[in-house]
Amino acid sequence: MAQNSALSTLKDLAEKEVDDAALQLGAMRRGCQQAEEQLKMLIDYQHEYRTNLNTDMTQGIGSQRWINYQQFIQTLEKAIEQHRQQLSQWTQKVDTALNFWREKKQRLQAWQTLQDRQIAASTLAENRLDQKKMDEFAQRASMRKPE
Repeated sequence: MAQNSALSTLKDLAEKEVDDAALQLGAMRRGCQQAEEQLKMLIDYQHEYRTNLNTDMTQGIGSQRWINYQQFIQTLEKAIEQHRQQLSQWTQKVDTALNFWREKKQRLQAWQTLQDRQIAASTLAENRLDQKKMDEFAQRASMRKPE
């Protein structure tokens, strides 16, 4: 029984580790999703700004305004590149958290298998003991009957 209790404790700890890993994975996925949304927003803003530039260029713009457009677009491109790097880092964090969760899940399954085997062995031993008692009872009963 002590072995069963120890296995249950280890399995419970493994379940907690799986739950913690799942929470961590969820946080990494949310961070990654936010980074994707921010990057998309910047790219959309860049596209809109370029469209405005093209519209203004067809109507004619002054050189200072042209310089301002160019500087702002360069700033946007830098921000987009930085966000792409951030997204890449978040993707790596998600992959790491996913692998960590898989390891913890695999460990939990191993503890569950051990516990199932221990329960099966205990049940088999109990059934054999019951069968032995029944056989002994039947043998004693047959010895008592006069023939």
